Amino acid sequence: MSRSLLSIQVPKGAVEDASVAPAALRASDLEERLLAVGLHPTGQLSDLGVDDHLARLAAGEVTEATLTAYADAIEKLSFKSSERGQPLPPTLWDVSTPALREAGWSVYTLTEALASDAGATHIGLLSDAYAAFLKHRPNALDGALALLPLARTYVETLPESARAERERHAQTAGQATLLIWQALLSGTNRHNPLTHRPLWSHGYVGHFSVPHIHQYATGEGLTASQVWGVEGFNPAFVGPPSNSNQVEHLGISALLQGVAHVPGAVLTTVEAIEVAIDHEDPAAAMADRALNGVVRTVLLPRMEGEPNALVTALMNALR
Repeated sequence: MSRSLLSIQVPKGAVEDASVAPAALRASDLEERLLAVGLHPTGQLSDLGVDDHLARLAAGEVTEATLTAYADAIEKLSFKSSERGQPLPPTLWDVSTPALREAGWSVYTLTEALASDAGATHIGLLSDAYAAFLKHRPNALDGALALLPLARTYVETLPESARAERERHAQTAGQATLLIWQALLSGTNRHNPLTHRPLWSHGYVGHFSVPHIHQYATGEGLTASQVWGVEGFNPAFVGPPSNSNQVEHLGISALLQGVAHVPGAVLTTVEAIEVAIDHEDPAAAMADRALNGVVRTVLLPRMEGEPNALVTALMNALR
């Protein structure tokens, strides 16, 4: 998924100007305020933590008004996601990635943009996706497939300007749905399995995946495989216990075949190479090939159709 599909349709300059509006708090009051909205004192995972923000304030890198606006924005995001039905962890917003900075955002500007009216659609998607994950947990298959209709609804409700941008990266609603779906499932970027050149990058949006939401909600540094598990998949699509990333594999295979148009035969060849050269478990490769086959024969013919019908077909094939 391109950054543009989840980018916020708010000029960054306007957000920065708005950040000076709140009455500024003193450093001691700011510390209390940032803690009160849910930020961690020192950061638990890769979140910055209150101490980092105060260090930036002392160094003159940010102003008291900026941090006041930041606290207000995080409070709004917590309220909006709670109102939607599933609160999102405040520390999720407090992460400054290289991709975020490269895109011209900071945690301050992006958070305030997300808290604006223009960000409501994005927050709704993340809240609904995390709620669906929690509802079906520990059944990984049910939880992963529950995100497909959410992704399609999101694509269909994007404003016209975002749809035009989307078409640069996904030509159809079905392709865009797969992009959004895979971003929610794991958020990993992908390279062509033969040329090793980048196929697409989620950019900073890759941070806002369900596994990352869960990590920051629990404070545990888990991998996507550990968050999802393989519960619900027929053993034929899992293989040995070490092959634990089947939700991630499902999303990646859907993107490679459905959006990047990588033939199934190529994926089969890649699996064989990984067994021969990388000494991967042949049983795991067989399970992965079976999963690729379901994507090719069940998902691809139905990807432009009604998403709930696609979910039913995939459920019947993968259970």
